[in-house]
Parts: sequence; structure tokens; C-alpha cells
Amino acid sequence: MNSQTTAAVAAAATTTVVSLLGFVIQDWLARRSRLERRETLFEDASRRVSFATEWWKAMELLSPQPDELAQAKATSLAWLNEASMLVAEAKQLPVAERPQLSPSRVLLIYRFERRSAKVIRLCFYLALAFAILYAAIIPSDRGTSYFASDVFMLALFLPLALLLRAWAVTAEKRRPSPARGPTAPGSGS
Repeated sequence: MNSQTTAAVAAAATTTVVSLLGFVIQDWLARRSRLERRETLFEDASRRVSFATEWWKAMELLSPQPDELAQAKATSLAWLNEASMLVAEAKQLPVAERPQLSPSRVLLIYRFERRSAKVIRLCFYLALAFAILYAAIIPSDRGTSYFASDVFMLALFLPLALLLRAWAVTAEKRRPSPARGPTAPGSGS
């Protein structure tokens, strides 16, 4: 095997390893984020139930008028319903979903809905194309004055492609949060 072939194989292997490493790290961060979101929703629901329970007990101790008691009951039931909606939302979040590693997923060859994600994906393809181009040029420029600049450009475009891929996936998954009903005073949400 001559030095040009070795350099080409090394560039291709490096590109593949770095791409897969970025992909694995991105999936791990996404799973961790979903788990933290689930835990936050359960904790918030628990605090709301606790607050509603304590508030109801305090209202009963004050011996309010029947109409005030009915209004307090409706308010505490609304807070409990909010808590149950948070639990339902938390149950809908996947816990440890491990998506299959496929070329279409790695290269973002699937339908995107958001325009911003489509533009970022296009930039990802351009950066990836330039990285592949420089990886292919490196073996032929070995021993010339262009070799160092080709290696630098490969080192520039490869991480750029990984960052753009992660950004495109994040932009596609971002959805506006649904509006929630009334919240308990002092609940912080």
C-alpha cells in the first residue's frame, strides 16, 4: 500500500469515526435531556399536588362560608387537574428510546417540516461535501505546499458538518410549547 492510499484510507476512516462519534454523543444528550424533562414534570406535579392539599387543609381550618368553600374546592381541583396533565405529559415522553443507526438518519435523508431545519440541513450537506472533497484531495497533494492547507480545511469542514447536523436535528425537533391553564400561586411555573 503506497502512502497516498494510506492517507486516503486514514482520511476516510477519520471522517467516519468522527461522524459516528458525533452521532452517538448527540443521541446520548437527547436521551439525557428527555429523562431530565420527565423528572422535572413529575417533580412539578408532585409539588402542585402537595400545595393544593395543604392549601385545601388551610381553607378548611379557616371555616369559610359555603360559597367560599365551593370556590376553593374548584380552585384546588383545577390545580390537581394541572398536576395530572403534567403527569400525563411526562408519561408520553419516551424514557430510553434508542433509535437505530442508519445511513438515512446519519445523513438526514428524511422529511423535514421546519424551513429553518431544511436550510441548516442544506448547509450540512455543503460542509460535508467540502470535507469529502478535501479528504479526497489530500492524498494527491502529499508532499506539496498545499498539503497543510488541505488538512486544515478538512479539520475545519468536518466539525462544521457535525455541528450543522446537530443543529438541523435540534431545529427540526423544536416545537412551541403548548399553553397551560392557570397555575398555583408561588409554584414558579
